[in-house]
Amino acid sequence: MNASADLVFRIATALIIAAWIITRLIVQKKVSGAEKTTKVNASKERRSYMLVGLSMVPAKFYVLGGLSGVASMALPDSLRWVGMALGALGCVLFAWTHAALGKNWSGVLEIAKEHTLVTHGPYKLIRHPMYSAFFLMGIGILLVSSNWLVGGVLVAAIAYMYFGRVHNEEKMMLDQFGDDYQAYMRRTGRLIPRATVPFSG
Repeated sequence: MNASADLVFRIATALIIAAWIITRLIVQKKVSGAEKTTKVNASKERRSYMLVGLSMVPAKFYVLGGLSGVASMALPDSLRWVGMALGALGCVLFAWTHAALGKNWSGVLEIAKEHTLVTHGPYKLIRHPMYSAFFLMGIGILLVSSNWLVGGVLVAAIAYMYFGRVHNEEKMMLDQFGDDYQAYMRRTGRLIPRATVPFSG
């Protein structure tokens, strides 16, 4: 690969990471101070986020020009461009999800005092668009970097966070919203929209 193409992919990786971090910092500032009534394994939640944060370290080394030849994959440039598109889509979904949640958002599993059941925006189709965005950005970085260490560690950390908390998250929502959340679960998918089969006859 020529140096100019490699620079483009490094910049793309940097932009995905920057969009991820900046979006989260803006939202954290907006919701700071909101009163919470319910928390679920807050310390475990913070450890999960710390793990994801640490898993981004190889990507930052890659952006700065490190890890040359280490754990690299021989991916065609066309697939790396697909990764760029997936990463961009993940960034858009990430921001859209935060906008839909508003002050209902929290970095850990907890219920705000005036928490509402959000079913608009991306939540109209899927229950956990935030994780969908995480996976899109992680897979995007994996493809763009063409490096197992850079993207594989990140995707693995995201998967660990998702599978370690999604059951507790849905239980918390069921406890809070009861039948309304059960009905919502029946019409939505977790990470991708639920397939619908048109009725005929």
